[in-house]
Amino acid sequence: MTSPEFPVRVSPRLGLCCTFADQPQLKFRTTTATHLMRLAQSGERTAFAFYEKIVTDNLHVLGHVIEWCASNAVHAFRINSDLWPRATHPAVKLWVDELFVREDIVVQCEHVRSLARARDIRLSEHPDQFLVGNSLRDDVVTNTIAELEWRGRLGDALGVDVICLHVGSGAPDRETALWRWDATLAKLSPSVLSKLAFENDDRVFAPEHILPACMAWSIPLIYDAHHHRVLPDAFDEYDATAFAIASWGNREPYFHLSSPRAGWNNGDARPHHDMIEPTDWPDAWTALWEANVPFTVDIEAKAKEHAVLGVRALFT
Repeated sequence: MTSPEFPVRVSPRLGLCCTFADQPQLKFRTTTATHLMRLAQSGERTAFAFYEKIVTDNLHVLGHVIEWCASNAVHAFRINSDLWPRATHPAVKLWVDELFVREDIVVQCEHVRSLARARDIRLSEHPDQFLVGNSLRDDVVTNTIAELEWRGRLGDALGVDVICLHVGSGAPDRETALWRWDATLAKLSPSVLSKLAFENDDRVFAPEHILPACMAWSIPLIYDAHHHRVLPDAFDEYDATAFAIASWGNREPYFHLSSPRAGWNNGDARPHHDMIEPTDWPDAWTALWEANVPFTVDIEAKAKEHAVLGVRALFT
């Protein structure tokens, strides 16, 4: 039962991505591998203690983020890739392995997982663009697999149900590049495969290009309406929405929405605006809302929580 202080969710479920614009108390810490290695020169335990504090602080903040989301009827949150900074770096991985099984951190992770479930907050991850599982370079594929396995492991601990990726490389041609994922998917654990979803992009892979592979692999399609308008295909927004929903089976479908910073007729339409223009909300999604179909939409806008709450106001 939802507590009175946490508004009951109504469709659609709106998602905040990674950070806040004006909530300084909800700021995640990060660092670089270079800084950690420099600290290690003055003592391995000094560097370890610094890293440990970042991880525990970030998990603590994540719990408060979930409470903020629940209080503001924002029922999805995309976890920042730096929650555990540089986790797969060779010099950091040993620290991660030690910390990940430590009782106090296990308890912190369990708290986040239980809190998100109790508050009905859907958690996702969208790893950085350097993850290219269909790269022509073996080292890039190897690193992508390692990073995805870490994301799956962290996702299990925190209750994440979606790891979103772009398809990646389009070389030497789109069709060949798409199906090159076959070999990479065969090496991924069930934990990762159960969370993985592919998103259409704005340069190479439109929804119609990805959908046959998604259906063949039983991997859902995250439909990004902004990307689709920049890189159109044979589908209209109703087709793309319906096919994306079908790819999710009995799971709640996931969409992405943003508006172009320059508008639609004033230059490059790819960069994101601070806010969402109401007219950019797809009519197909309004039809879902009116039919009370559950779905999630991550709001990808520079103004972060202000943009999400602006879209929320359209439905209340």
